[in-house]
Amino acid sequence: MENEHLPGGSGGVWRRSTPSGEIRVHRPTGPWTPAVHALIAHLHARDLDGVPQVHGFDADGLEVLDYLPGETLNPETEQPGEQALTGAAAWMRRFHDAVSDFRPGPLEWRQGTQDLRPDELICHNDPGLYNWVVAGGTFAGMIDWDRAGPGRPIDDLAFLCWSGVPLLREIPVAEAARRVALAAEAYGGIAPGELLDAVDARMELIAQRWRAGIERGDPGTLALRDSGVMDRHLERVRGFDARREGIRRLL
Repeated sequence: MENEHLPGGSGGVWRRSTPSGEIRVHRPTGPWTPAVHALIAHLHARDLDGVPQVHGFDADGLEVLDYLPGETLNPETEQPGEQALTGAAAWMRRFHDAVSDFRPGPLEWRQGTQDLRPDELICHNDPGLYNWVVAGGTFAGMIDWDRAGPGRPIDDLAFLCWSGVPLLREIPVAEAARRVALAAEAYGGIAPGELLDAVDARMELIAQRWRAGIERGDPGTLALRDSGVMDRHLERVRGFDARREGIRRLL
C-alpha cells in the first residue's frame, strides 16, 4: 500500500507509506487549513487522544496527517455497538474540555471568518459515523476536521447521535431512546430529552450551513448538493420528525 486513493469528501484522500514504512494520509487543503492545524496542535498540546497529528505538506501542497487504524461505518446501513457509541460520546466531552481554552479570535474556518460567541467552542461540526474510527468495536478517534469552527457543544453531540444512534433512519423506538440516553450519560451534564431537542436545532443548522456554503461556492458543499445528499437529508429529517415524540415518551 504505497499510494491508495480513498474516495469521499471533496475528491477523497490518499493513503501513502513513508520510506520508513509509516502510513500517512494526504488530503486537499483550503483557506481554512491554517485554523484547523492550529486547533489540532492545541488538542495535541492538551493530550487529547484520537486526533491525527499533522506532518506538514507534501510536494503537491496536500496536508499530511497520521493514519488512524480502524474502520469507519456507514450510518445508512451500519450501527455502532453501544461500547463504540458511549466511547464516542465520552470522547466528545474530552474534546470539548480540551478545546475550552482555545479562543484564538477571528479566524477563517470553512464556514467563513468567524470569532467565538460566549456560548461557543471550536467544534468538530461533522462528527458523523463516517468520520469515527472504530477498532475492535471501540471508538478510537475522529477524522476529517475540515469543517471545524465555532459552534455550541450540544450541537456536536446532537449530530453525533443523529448519525451514531442513529436517529437519521428508522430503528425501533425503544432502542433509539435507550441509545440517546446512553450517549447523554456518557457525555455527562445533559438530560436525554434536552439532547433529543438539540437534534432538531442541529438539523436546521446543517441546512443553514449548506445554504451558506452554496452561496460561497464551497466545492465540498456543492458536491453534496449535486450528489443528492441534501435531498436525502431533508427526507431523513421528515422521518425523524414523525418518530421524535415516540422516542421522547420513552426517555
